[in-house]
Amino acid sequence: MMGIYSTGKIPFKDVVLHGLVRDKDRQKMSKSKGNVIDPMVVADAYGADALRMALVFNTSLGFDVMISEDKILTQKKFANKIWNAARFSLQNFNKNFNPKKVKPDYTKKDRWILAELEKTSEKTKKDLENYKFHEAAQKIYHFFWHKFCDKCIEDVKTRIKEPKSEKDKKIAQLILWTVLVESLKLLHPFMPFITEAIYQEIPHRPQKALIIENWPLR
Repeated sequence: MMGIYSTGKIPFKDVVLHGLVRDKDRQKMSKSKGNVIDPMVVADAYGADALRMALVFNTSLGFDVMISEDKILTQKKFANKIWNAARFSLQNFNKNFNPKKVKPDYTKKDRWILAELEKTSEKTKKDLENYKFHEAAQKIYHFFWHKFCDKCIEDVKTRIKEPKSEKDKKIAQLILWTVLVESLKLLHPFMPFITEAIYQEIPHRPQKALIIENWPLR
């Protein structure tokens, strides 16, 4: 109302409101009750990205927000998972690897992970457009952990360490590079610090910074 009064214009087209922030016992957080989680202290202990992701992950429109250190710790573990997956990928991008020079002659498993990536991207985009932020966060979380890390990375490990041919090794590297870059794009709105830090280490990255990357897929 102050914006309209001051400028004569509507400052926002849409406004999203969340419910009350409650603790693990479903009690409203308040200083008088002494059950408030200090965001600065938690960010120092677990990381700002873990706090951001925990808040979004558990916030559904129309419902109160339940937050506890256990939920933040869960997202810190996810952040560690991202670091580990990125470290493995970066260690396997040698000096001769250039994604633009690899012919994408994919295997059946390669095509599967790319299809899953595209599905996740499309669904995440729709969720964000419909303000279903928690569902978008949950989709990229499950894709990265259970499909990229648990299945895709395990598949390419053998192909890189014990390749059937140099061609197959480069294709495995290309899959790692592609899925990692696209996953970072999807994760960036939720966990901007870790994703940008990793992006800066990726060879042949498309942009100077992740924040100006194309969304959601190339």
